[in-house]
Amino acid sequence: MELKLLVVTNDQLDIETLAKHISEMDPYVDFFIIREKSKTIREQIHLLDQVIKAGVSKEKLIINDRVDLALVLGISKVQLPAHGLDVQEVENHFPSLQIGKSIHSLQEALTVMSVQADWLLYGHIFPTNCKAGLPARGLHTLRSIVEAISIDVYAIGGIKPEHVQVLSDIGVKGLAVMSTIFDAPHPAGKAKEYYQACQRSVIFNKE
Repeated sequence: MELKLLVVTNDQLDIETLAKHISEMDPYVDFFIIREKSKTIREQIHLLDQVIKAGVSKEKLIINDRVDLALVLGISKVQLPAHGLDVQEVENHFPSLQIGKSIHSLQEALTVMSVQADWLLYGHIFPTNCKAGLPARGLHTLRSIVEAISIDVYAIGGIKPEHVQVLSDIGVKGLAVMSTIFDAPHPAGKAKEYYQACQRSVIFNKE
């Protein structure tokens, strides 16, 4: 199974620069989680307009937290933070949306599965600067979650290209990356490295 690559925006770039990076990464990335908490709603709309005009499909866009923004722009996927809106509540009011939920434990995964989220985002798996001082959750619980539930699980947090194969072996649907890509001198080139690692994992698993 080919792993999906998600890229999470880092809320540190101006609109034009971020839109340019997303457009350049588009050939290598399956989904973009737009997580720009410091930008106003108007700024986020402007960003997404630029991204869509550049040719990025709405189907590849996932809006973090802001259900209203997704609805206004006709984007069908949202990512709800662990302490954000309840999956069932959003599903009840907006049944057309596809809903992901961020989780940090097996118990949270089991709870979210019971209300039928479309996917889960679990982390952080490895040490990462954006979670400095917090211990990484590691692979053991990730494996337990994948084995215990029937919905797609994506791993996030400190993931580097060399980690892709072990994540594939565990059985995740894909991986999400933020800092390693956006901190790189050429984000699109770094995204391509992850894409190629995902492709190699498919070949390895077929052998």
